Amino acid sequence: MPRKADARLEGRILDAAYRIWSRRGEHALTMRAVASASGTTTPTLYERFSNKEDLLSLLRRRARLNLFSAIKPSRTPRKLAAAFSTSSWPIPMTTGLSPKIGQSRSPTRKKCLRSNF
Repeated sequence: MPRKADARLEGRILDAAYRIWSRRGEHALTMRAVASASGTTTPTLYERFSNKEDLLSLLRRRARLNLFSAIKPSRTPRKLAAAFSTSSWPIPMTTGLSPKIGQSRSPTRKKCLRSNF
């Protein structure tokens, strides 16, 4: 009897890839790691995504949609800041060396960020 296609596989792949990308960065996002985390094989992953850039393109789109959905209900800068500080969704970083939102390497910039709210 032929195997049935898993209708939820692509969603599992994207969820696993988003978790890896948001927690460990772009350097850790390998096709093998995504396949393993999503419970599938690397060849099956390549059937759906031709390369890492295709996968990253969808992940970036998901991150933008998450960001827009968090910003949309915020009517004032104070509400926007509160949305970011209490948000549970991750903001993927492309490198572990990047400062987190609200942090700055420059004391002047940090002061400016605080004075705007």
